[in-house]
Amino acid sequence: MLRISTEMAIMVHRVLFLDKKMKSAFIAFIIIIGCFSCKKQTIQKQPIVYNKEKFYYVNGVLHFEATPFSGVLVSYDEVNKTNSSVEYSNGKKHGIEIKKYTNDSLAEQRFYTKGIKTGIHRGWWRNGTLKFEYPFNKKGAYHGNVKDWYKNGQVYKDFNYANGKESGSQRMWQSDGKIRANFVTKNGERFGLIGLKKCYTINTVSEKIE
Repeated sequence: MLRISTEMAIMVHRVLFLDKKMKSAFIAFIIIIGCFSCKKQTIQKQPIVYNKEKFYYVNGVLHFEATPFSGVLVSYDEVNKTNSSVEYSNGKKHGIEIKKYTNDSLAEQRFYTKGIKTGIHRGWWRNGTLKFEYPFNKKGAYHGNVKDWYKNGQVYKDFNYANGKESGSQRMWQSDGKIRANFVTKNGERFGLIGLKKCYTINTVSEKIE
């Protein structure tokens, strides 16, 4: 039986999960590589389906059968009706996290480095329109233009951050396009039309529109 390294398994997962057009070419590439590396066998890492009886956290580190988990974890979210695939290394999210709706359309795409959010995280509504776009710095804090959209395509929030803190122009809208807030944040203070009410809460922890 052909066995490949964890790194190669991660590569296979990314291609097969994201780009079906490259599937045949990539499989051929793996076979060729395998022919030249049969003498050096390593344990093959296959995607593992989440099982609450086998997975558990210890101080924020995901364990699988008493060992920090490394590999690809797949699961199904009954509430949001999405299938997820997440890469882990030593019990921490490390690599790409993909969520897809049951119709196979993309729901979310996120990136992690040793458990820290990095890069640009994006989400889509089931109809294919953008839901959110969050840029993170290397420390896992917002850095850049943070945006949320309503399902109808109308922008909900357009904020700007610098290393986790509001900085510059900040705007919010209602679903009908009417402006909800329009202000500038400078040195931690807001100037302008704040217009934030309890029915429109900014939750930077859960990243949800409430």
